[in-house]
Amino acid sequence: MKFPTVPGRDAHGARLRLPDDLDGEQTLLIVSFHHRQRSLVGSWRQFAEELSDQFDHFAYYELVVGGRSGIMPPTANGGLSRTSATRRQHDNTVRVSVDKAAFRRRLGMVGEQTIYAFLLEDDYVVRREAGVLTPSAAEALEPLLESYRNAKHTPPASTGSAGESPG
Repeated sequence: MKFPTVPGRDAHGARLRLPDDLDGEQTLLIVSFHHRQRSLVGSWRQFAEELSDQFDHFAYYELVVGGRSGIMPPTANGGLSRTSATRRQHDNTVRVSVDKAAFRRRLGMVGEQTIYAFLLEDDYVVRREAGVLTPSAAEALEPLLESYRNAKHTPPASTGSAGESPG
């Protein structure tokens, strides 16, 4: 399924258009709906940072989804002012204001009770997980990144050394 195009703002307030403006040929989006889900998001963060260090073609973002009004409830920022909340966000946090029900429906999310992680390739979802990072989810993601890297970033095999003639 194609990830829906949605407007967002990064941790510095710059406007983004997702998924077009996101880095990475493969991109992990960790989607949360409520401040109380930050610990669930945190379960993915270290793993995603390790993958970013290991795979040059990979990037990850933490999406905080709010309602279409554009006004995030105080709990979305942890009850902090916008300035203080931005300081507590990670640089890869993106806030999106959308029709949450339509957004969930387009991505097959059953509700807002947990977080979701989506691995995108060329704007298409190739893997979806719900909840905290589990060993099985980690074991499923790493081979996808490795096989993509090997297929896209391996130089073509040479048929012989320069200056040599078959003989």
